Amino acid sequence: MFASVDLGSHSIKIIVCRKVDDKYCVLASTCVKSMGIKRGFIKDKEQALNSLKEAINNIEKDLGIKLHKVLLSFPLYNLNTTIESGEIAVSKVVSGEDIREVINKTVKENIDSNSEIVYLEPIVFEVDGGIQVVDPKGLETNNLKARLAVSTIDKSILYEYLELLNEAELSVDDLVYGIVGDYMIGSNRDIERKLGVVVNIGYSKTEIAIINKGILLKGTILPIGSRKIDKDISYVYKLDRETSRELKENFANSSSLYADKNDYLEVTNISGESVNINQFEISQVVEARLEELIKSVKLEINNLTNREISYIIITGGITNMAGFAYLLENEFDEEKIICNVTPMGIRSNIYSTGLGIIECIDKKMKFREIDYNMFGEDEIKKLTAKEKVCRDSLISKLEAYLKD
Repeated sequence: MFASVDLGSHSIKIIVCRKVDDKYCVLASTCVKSMGIKRGFIKDKEQALNSLKEAINNIEKDLGIKLHKVLLSFPLYNLNTTIESGEIAVSKVVSGEDIREVINKTVKENIDSNSEIVYLEPIVFEVDGGIQVVDPKGLETNNLKARLAVSTIDKSILYEYLELLNEAELSVDDLVYGIVGDYMIGSNRDIERKLGVVVNIGYSKTEIAIINKGILLKGTILPIGSRKIDKDISYVYKLDRETSRELKENFANSSSLYADKNDYLEVTNISGESVNINQFEISQVVEARLEELIKSVKLEINNLTNREISYIIITGGITNMAGFAYLLENEFDEEKIICNVTPMGIRSNIYSTGLGIIECIDKKMKFREIDYNMFGEDEIKKLTAKEKVCRDSLISKLEAYLKD
């Protein structure tokens, strides 16, 4: 069972789920408006703590148990990926324990104690005879070598995050770049051996990462996001920011081609006057800003790499809007993948990071043959019992509906 926290500038998302038959079943999820967080940085600790506590309370109320440990997503600040190598003696069949040992030794010998690892991905392992393999488990060898892609940050940068969660009575079990989680959600077997880009359009920032054969190479953050659209709508129609955001999320489309010229919505502007908003016209406002943002993303991709990319994975709450895929057609010739978060309870791309980092940690632990669980036995029993009650209730309701 897993729990993740995504601290966004617009909202804080928490997901708790369990894996059943290789699928993630969501037990509880919440998305609350965040305060005190701007572009991934904690600007007002008290406001941020109140928002986080609200999210935790929502989860604990749904679960019926207290949340103690979480996985934490981290923004792409100060990304510096290096390639590190290490070696151990094995003299037997390689096991998950050997993989853990060679990884730990490589990290200990090459990573400064003042740094915290945010990203670690094995590139290749080498056994006797110089044979290179992606997964050496089950092979006989006397020596096991590993080459790892490792990204670290100074612990002082991470401190304010850990302190915030600590004051909310949560401990961080592991830390993952959020963009790596987005890659997990959008990737497939056709692209996992190719060079591509992952983009997450947030509320006040946009993260962009270059990934080659599943390895995070480079990344950057643009200080622009969907917040610009709220400001545009507010300016054009003289509306308060909250009304503008609701129109963006619930009425406008990302492309005017998907809008209805005969659809109107009546709202009250900041002067107290009634205004009729046309869906086609407001969609044109949204479309213009999104086209500008996408062009900025394309320019930044060109700055990050001059190599030809094969795909672009894109996510963020704004990608849920109708017609978003059309906006990408004119700018990108590569394979375009818009994330699609499907588990019941979190069917929105705002949850791609939270679910993705869970998948990332699950994959890592399985590869290293670690039986990983973030909840105690008593907590699991309570959650399992609650699941059964909910399932039985749902079945009873369905049977009653069918009888009627």
